[in-house]
Amino acid sequence: MKKLLTFVLAAAIAVSGLSFMTGCTKRSEQLKLFSQGEYMDEDLFEEFEKWYKAETGETVKVSMTDFNSNEDMYTKISMDHADYDLICPSDYMIEKMIKDGLCVPVELDISADGLFKSEYVEITETFDPELKYSVPYMFGTFGIMYNAKSFEEPLTSWADLFEYNRDKTLYLKRSVRDTYHAASLYVKRESLRGLTGAAQKEAVQNVFNDTSSENVSAVQQALKAWKGNGKHWDNEDGKFAMASNKGDAGLFWSCDAGYVMSDYENDDGNVMPGNKDLWFTIPEEGGNVYLDSFVISKYAKNTKAANYFLRFLCTKEAAIANSLYCGAISPVAAAYDELKKEYESMNPQDEDNVFSGTSEEWKKMYIDMLFPNKDVLNRCGQMRDYGANEGSVVRAIVDIMM
Repeated sequence: MKKLLTFVLAAAIAVSGLSFMTGCTKRSEQLKLFSQGEYMDEDLFEEFEKWYKAETGETVKVSMTDFNSNEDMYTKISMDHADYDLICPSDYMIEKMIKDGLCVPVELDISADGLFKSEYVEITETFDPELKYSVPYMFGTFGIMYNAKSFEEPLTSWADLFEYNRDKTLYLKRSVRDTYHAASLYVKRESLRGLTGAAQKEAVQNVFNDTSSENVSAVQQALKAWKGNGKHWDNEDGKFAMASNKGDAGLFWSCDAGYVMSDYENDDGNVMPGNKDLWFTIPEEGGNVYLDSFVISKYAKNTKAANYFLRFLCTKEAAIANSLYCGAISPVAAAYDELKKEYESMNPQDEDNVFSGTSEEWKKMYIDMLFPNKDVLNRCGQMRDYGANEGSVVRAIVDIMM
């Protein structure tokens, strides 16, 4: 996706070079970010530094460190008081950090009319009830990515992954939360089918909230039954196996699916053609919608620059640049609307776009994957902080993944 809409980016923003190293810079002139890997276009740092100088008359240099997991990040902040200003956790971890007093309020009013798409402001309210501590950055979903050539009919249910197609090469995430929730949707599938609207949304969210011993046990049994020949725990390489037709179906994030459906870079840095036989679906029982957001750490040393950077990220130009870079979509309304319009204007009969040589049906699937409509969001739950049940859920699932 990094190369999909370069003409949009070129028209929207001009950036050059990387930010300078901050080793010899006074801490008061540094802005330190702690984020998930490959999740921001670092070419924007120098653009921000110029913008900040123009806005404040002050100098700042931006640096970024990646964390491996939300849990690793939490330990570094809560236990080590790590020296970062802005952090980009996932929704459930933001909920935990707010409860534990590890975030300070932001100055940006994320509920301001028109700044963000309203459906994602609503999502934010589940983990930041007062819309006080977090600024939305990127969203996406998880569902099933599958190779259409491997199946006679489209996949529509988690049963297609957990129960049927035992002769296929299938993937689940080596991630406790993703796999636990997908399996929970499977074991409770009968109670979820046929629901619509608010009733469906509530029922799916109740599944995501269920960390009872009964549900944990049912998920364990489902995962034990799933294991076997041709069944793999995905360590982020599963999407490349799917792209090269070595996998048939699996649990994947929408951003990873979109990444290998369009021209992409493999682990060796080689540009590969996107696989147009791949499809993505949110099963009828439900899926997950995630929202990663930025928060200001309790231990931040440059909250002024942090708040300015949050404003900068919410400009249309920066939001478009980061969406193109990381393969997810920003909920900043101006960026969201422009990107969606650009995709919709592309013709499968034309060359040099992601839809070249595909069908209108495949184009619709791809756009719906990146920009899920209200009906899709209604059947998507959100991951929440497990609270006191965290340990029991993690131990139960990790044991099966070993």
